[in-house]
Amino acid sequence: MRILVIQHSDKEHAGAFRPLFDRDGHELVTCIAPQEIGDVDLSDVDGIWVLGGPMQVWEAGELPWLAGEIEVIREAVLERKMPYFGICLGHQLLAHVLGGQVSQAAESEVGLMDVAKHGDTPMFSSTSERFPCFQWHSAEVSRLPDGAEILASSGRCTVQAMTWGATAHSVQFHAELDTATLADWYEIDNCEEMLRNEIGDAADHVFDDLAAAESDIARTRQSLYQHWLASFQQ
Repeated sequence: MRILVIQHSDKEHAGAFRPLFDRDGHELVTCIAPQEIGDVDLSDVDGIWVLGGPMQVWEAGELPWLAGEIEVIREAVLERKMPYFGICLGHQLLAHVLGGQVSQAAESEVGLMDVAKHGDTPMFSSTSERFPCFQWHSAEVSRLPDGAEILASSGRCTVQAMTWGATAHSVQFHAELDTATLADWYEIDNCEEMLRNEIGDAADHVFDDLAAAESDIARTRQSLYQHWLASFQQ
């Protein structure tokens, strides 16, 4: 299959999901927003992933390219019924397109934190009841879209994972992140400084903490990947 991946920096890519796609012979077609968002052709792909970024959903009025990206998501999800997976901003954009609301969070989540799954859901079939993941967001889905279901939550953020219908899935946390991906993020101007401003001295051992949690994070990643692929059978 050909999967369109919309990312908002050449360094904020699909991370540790990429070897899974490669292993199974799927092709990732990358679109870097904002430069390339106007060139998207959904007729040439089978599914769509939308990744994170520093912009906010409510900035679409000031960022015409983001409004264009929202229309791409709307066409993919509502018109073409394409399998969709969103991470962080991609999660929030999905909620917005489906009629939910995204707002400033009462408290940001940054760093390695635990999330709790809701019941025995296939989306997290391989994870324990609580599992570690990397967070970096100051906005959240504050009103769930009609017809959507919450599948995981944290103490600070109710909608950590959601599904809508059989083909649209998303997570607030950065399921793609491993130490190699974070190293790529650090090549973005001021990324390391911004992370240190958020988590202080914890930034000194963030790579070690990620490495220590990688086996649990990898199980979550594999579960999300397999569950999303199953949507092609719906």
